[in-house]
Amino acid sequence: SQLAPIKKTFHVIVREGTSTERESYLLSEELVNRRSVISQRAGTYKDDLSGAPPNAVLLFARAFSDEYERRKAASAQQVEKESSLQFELNNANIWKRERSRAQVEAPWIVKMPYYILCFALDVGFDKRPIARFFFLEVVARCPYFAYISLIHLYESLGLWRRSSEAKRVHFAQEWNEYHHLLLMESLGGDTEWRDRFLAVHAAIIYYWVLVLLWFFSPNTAYKFSELIEAHAVDTYSEFLDANANILKSLPAPRVAKEYWGNAANSTLFAEFHLNPVRKNITCETLYDCFQNVRDDEKEHTCVAAACATPSARVVPTGGLNSTLSLSSSIGIGLAVTVAALSFAKYFGGDTSGAAAGDTAFADSLEALDSVVNLILRTLPFTL
Repeated sequence: SQLAPIKKTFHVIVREGTSTERESYLLSEELVNRRSVISQRAGTYKDDLSGAPPNAVLLFARAFSDEYERRKAASAQQVEKESSLQFELNNANIWKRERSRAQVEAPWIVKMPYYILCFALDVGFDKRPIARFFFLEVVARCPYFAYISLIHLYESLGLWRRSSEAKRVHFAQEWNEYHHLLLMESLGGDTEWRDRFLAVHAAIIYYWVLVLLWFFSPNTAYKFSELIEAHAVDTYSEFLDANANILKSLPAPRVAKEYWGNAANSTLFAEFHLNPVRKNITCETLYDCFQNVRDDEKEHTCVAAACATPSARVVPTGGLNSTLSLSSSIGIGLAVTVAALSFAKYFGGDTSGAAAGDTAFADSLEALDSVVNLILRTLPFTL
């Protein structure tokens, strides 16, 4: 491993609810930061080594070999389980929290896959909250990567440049979610092979689904993100309340201390905030870590909701002071149609003059706009 060992050791007393029984854990910062299977193989930006990675063939070969060896080792001996920390997460209580708050207004075409995804998480990660959080944070980065990719594409094609500043906001969101992921890895969320396998492949699928969804309806894509982020707030809130005593007794991992310890003075951290950046952010215990994660998810929910507002725009000035939106971005169908009409205008052969051509082109666009608006009113989602 390329990770430098850290020798500092903590002696932690864990209190389970009101029970008088106490269980001691010898947790070293070396262990907390080296338990991650992925980090041991891939490293992080906190490592000493930097520069471009090797070629893709070598990286995939190393990853496959590493996973193969770990699968053999797992079959020969019991893999360390996160249940040793005895974290609890009640799925029924999460849904109670969701029903008790203001509901996210979304069409059925968005809510149906949302409920299916939540049901799969409840079943697949029951009584394994840290593994669940690891899975969620792997896929949570994909929406922002998808949005940035498509904004860049629209800019490159000369279709839409009014959302350029939103790339900064979405990058700040992705950078924040990345540190959520590093936290979950440091707690052993990626210990089991099946969790790593599901998370990686779900992320690939999720990215392309969002790309297609954003092509046809940016508004719908943001609504789905709002649903997911709001559910994450409920989930982390329930986790904090159910495990407060244990979390307050455990130290924060190094990567969390370094990120949230400097967050109040970070411009990048402020750029995805609609609300004023939290003051006096602390990160000494795991309770502080998950409280910070929960509060970050609240901001992501606000941004997603704002992005679904057609009349708003992005002003990422190290502390957002206006509403965000990309939902007015044109869909790919309309973009292709306009491009086709433009092609027909300039390369369609003889015309009766430039003025007549311009008039016909304007009339065509007006007719197209009427047809598109008529179609949109019949769809179960908003473009």
